[in-house]
Amino acid sequence: MNPTLASLKILFVEDSPEDVALNLLALRELGRPLQSECVSSESALREALERFKPDIVLSDFSMPGFSGMEALRIVGTVSPETPFLFVSGTIGEELAIEAMQRGASDYVLKDNLRRLKPAIERALRGAAEARERQQMQRALRDSEERARSIIDTSYDAFVSIDTDGKIVIWNAQAEKMFGWSRAEAIGRTLPETIIPPQYRQAHEQGLKQFRDTGHRGRVFDSHVELTAQHRDGREFPIELTIWPLVTGGTTTINAFLRDVTVRVQQEAKIQHLARIQAVLGALGNAILRSSDTQALLDMTCRLLVEQGGFKAAVIGVGTPENTLELTNSFGDAGVTEVVRGFGSIKLGPAEPNERPSTRAFRENEKVIISDFAAAAVPEFLKAKMIRAKVAAQIALPIGTPPWGVLGLYSEHPQQFDDDEIALLDRLTAEIDYARDFIAKSERLQYLAYHNPATGLPGRTAFRELILPRIEQRPQVVAMADIDRFRYFNHSRGRGFGDQLLREVGARLQSLLPADALFAHPGDDAFVFAYPSDVAIDSAVGQIEALLARCCEQPFLVDGEHVRAQLHASVLLAPAHGRTADAIEHGLVAVLAEAQKREHPVLAFTEELRSRASRRVELERDLRHALETDAFELYLQPKFGAASQRLTGAEALLRWRHPQRGMVSPAEFIPVLEESGLIIEVGAWVRRTALNICQRWRESGQMGLRIAVNVSARELRQLNFVSECEELLIPFVGEHDLDIEITESMLMDDIGQSIQVLQALRDLGCKVAIDDFGTGYSSLNYLSRLPADTLKIDQSFVALLALSPDTLSLVTNIIGLAHSLGLKVCAEGVEDDEQAKLLRLLRCDELQGYLLGRPIPVSEFEKNFIN
Repeated sequence: MNPTLASLKILFVEDSPEDVALNLLALRELGRPLQSECVSSESALREALERFKPDIVLSDFSMPGFSGMEALRIVGTVSPETPFLFVSGTIGEELAIEAMQRGASDYVLKDNLRRLKPAIERALRGAAEARERQQMQRALRDSEERARSIIDTSYDAFVSIDTDGKIVIWNAQAEKMFGWSRAEAIGRTLPETIIPPQYRQAHEQGLKQFRDTGHRGRVFDSHVELTAQHRDGREFPIELTIWPLVTGGTTTINAFLRDVTVRVQQEAKIQHLARIQAVLGALGNAILRSSDTQALLDMTCRLLVEQGGFKAAVIGVGTPENTLELTNSFGDAGVTEVVRGFGSIKLGPAEPNERPSTRAFRENEKVIISDFAAAAVPEFLKAKMIRAKVAAQIALPIGTPPWGVLGLYSEHPQQFDDDEIALLDRLTAEIDYARDFIAKSERLQYLAYHNPATGLPGRTAFRELILPRIEQRPQVVAMADIDRFRYFNHSRGRGFGDQLLREVGARLQSLLPADALFAHPGDDAFVFAYPSDVAIDSAVGQIEALLARCCEQPFLVDGEHVRAQLHASVLLAPAHGRTADAIEHGLVAVLAEAQKREHPVLAFTEELRSRASRRVELERDLRHALETDAFELYLQPKFGAASQRLTGAEALLRWRHPQRGMVSPAEFIPVLEESGLIIEVGAWVRRTALNICQRWRESGQMGLRIAVNVSARELRQLNFVSECEELLIPFVGEHDLDIEITESMLMDDIGQSIQVLQALRDLGCKVAIDDFGTGYSSLNYLSRLPADTLKIDQSFVALLALSPDTLSLVTNIIGLAHSLGLKVCAEGVEDDEQAKLLRLLRCDELQGYLLGRPIPVSEFEKNFIN
């Protein structure tokens, strides 16, 4: 990276932080410092355009509640000079073309981010050229002398003609674009110089109409696209900006001309890519409708013609005799008859160490075919294709190793770039996957006992095979899974993840003893067993060495070297389990603990079994508590620091177990969050607290507010705001329910947090930032948060009278909050000296054991309300 270069400011319109991170990773190749922000709503986009002033905008096409086309419109209105690129997964042909016509600079697929760097560089160059062009046009209107100077240095061709159509100005770029020197062009008519013969009459009629109707004294802009002609006869598309100009009684018609060949080619490419994308989308439905492989391949050929825009499509399948049999076709009858007339094609031997490629170009006949079918194409076959005017645009191998060839035909040969080849490769991969899926669906017994991703024995097979082995001899049994496997699946796709599973499984199995049982029960977990009488510590050492050997070299997946790490759990059978259920449950529980502790290998212990059992029992009891309304709310009072009057309370969840009595929140709340029960329990807490607030209002106790805590899982719930709206909208803001959210939780997704907090404030809630000072929020984010109160964490309050540094820190926090219009509440106030200091520092509210412990609602009302 060159630190002397100015930072490139990038604004992402994206709802996925993972995709933003991948884009930034790809943009490291730009070699310059980057500044970036991310928005996902119209208001945030407008604000960022005004404040951040990005050099370029990268937008997803489709987001919940906000579309990429709307973002394009807003950028075009607010900051039209800023280039705009779509970075998305899929897009329809018409929408893609429309986006380009509306001003989008380019479109990059998310699974092809290697195009992002050149696309951005091209867009930035285009924006710079556009700005310079605008400056030139203004200069032309301001001063004729300045216009001459700018015209000669313009990046676009500039041509000026008189009312007879003769050229009077011809700049250097026009010389380069059309091949005529300035001396040759001046005095010639425009039609005979740059307009193809078939369009000259229309041009002359337009010029005559201008002379007859007259636009003298008026200056107007007209944007036109037409076909131009080079001196050598080559035709190409151009874009013109035309306006008449009257100076000194003389009328000239002036035009800036730009060669838009690249843009037109891009639009054609987008159309082609969109058609292939449509085929990929429709192929999924075809898989569901196809009853067998033949029906699937017939449907594939049909889709490629009807939706892919090819003249004909054929599929040839390899035979045991090393021939290629054309088995499926659809499209132009003349083409398919000729191709079927080829019959069986004998395949020649491959060259030693030859690596199969997806395409090979035969220059004489303009035929692109794969190595799989290229070895021995007979001369008579080539001759037939030439006589039938058939050009095999591309033929792609299907499967690895190839079991067939997909041929796509049209009258006009064309080269395919890497993006198109990648899409077609994806298509053949989907055909291969679907064929394999159908074949395995016909073998239900196979699927019942084998994992379809790896072909290894599955969970059912392992459970049946492990018991006889235990009866014969003690076994070391282990379960291993791949760290961050979901990352590979989400970022690279299912096919990449499946291949990684196969590579890991194959290497792991190769390192095991020959008599080991090896299975793939599901997801990214592998389980294996081998005979051994060793102690558990020795077994752990064996498995650690095994995993180290397995992962010491990267795995080759789709030509890419991938580093992967494994966690494992180990137990001895039958010592730690005599049944398949006991073994499986033990391995799963220990593996979860290994991942939690970040241990590479963890051994089974009875303590871990008991802990897992208690965790299951606790979750079961919590579900029963929710169903039977067995939770309780305790309230801890808050007081005004200066007035020392009650201002409200914080609601705290408590649970009284039927046998164990009161259970610590530190024990049961993490289980609520992990199990997802926190969603329903949190809704119960808000309803209950609101009912208490309303009861106080009705009794005349106005202004006493109750704050409830919201967990990260609740805040990220898609329907969280709508659930709060359903609860609070009937009160039209006339309620006393507040929300407390921890600082660190907000920073996980600041953009989403701002939207949610603002929605809660719109519903009449006040928002408090809990545990402030323990997280990592910046002043910039804090000033943007829709909050009302900062709660100073009790760890600072505890040291307030003991540490000058803490006193200074709390002083600054209170001053900062007040400067931002926020109130400050101090938690954990336990003695008079702390309370006195906080009052002197102008803290607004106090909360802690000095003022009152959390107590049941009835006791709280008896002590503080009645």
